Amino acid sequence: MVLRSLVAVTVVALPSLAAAESRLTAGVHLGVHHSKADGVAGKSANDTLGLFGRLGFNKRVSGQLEVQKIQAEDGSNVEIRTGTASLIIDLTQGKSRLVPTLAAGMGLDSAASPYGGSTSGHHFEGGVGLEYRADGGLTVGAELRIGGRSVDQDDRVVPLNDGPSISYYAPTMREGEYRSARLFVGVRF
Repeated sequence: MVLRSLVAVTVVALPSLAAAESRLTAGVHLGVHHSKADGVAGKSANDTLGLFGRLGFNKRVSGQLEVQKIQAEDGSNVEIRTGTASLIIDLTQGKSRLVPTLAAGMGLDSAASPYGGSTSGHHFEGGVGLEYRADGGLTVGAELRIGGRSVDQDDRVVPLNDGPSISYYAPTMREGEYRSARLFVGVRF
């Protein structure tokens, strides 16, 4: 209840403090993430939730930092966390409130299983988006991204040969291509 009230105050009050020609944007995004390997295996897409901060370098180019949590939908309780640094390019310049964008980024990934395994890696991604930027500072948009992930380290707990057979889920962060879609809301300061 308190969280909902805080979100409501943020969405209503902060845009009035924001400037239309501001350089800093902060917000949240939610969406879906699906790896090519999961698609081949017939698994469904994973839900995502994240935060981002964007700093405008000039009128058309911005740098964006984002953190994201991906919750595996396969019953494993594995949480994948990613951090990405992106370059966002506005494809139009002018008075239009609808702004198409291009994104290119790279980042670090980590996955942890409550059963003792962990995986770390890195990724590169690119995508397109469409944002609505209101005069009061509110920004609402959608993005589609495609990327590639490499696993750098994969630690798994392996039962001993003389011990009982133990069933556990290994982290599900897979190497290879992935795609994601997200909706976001932010406030420009």
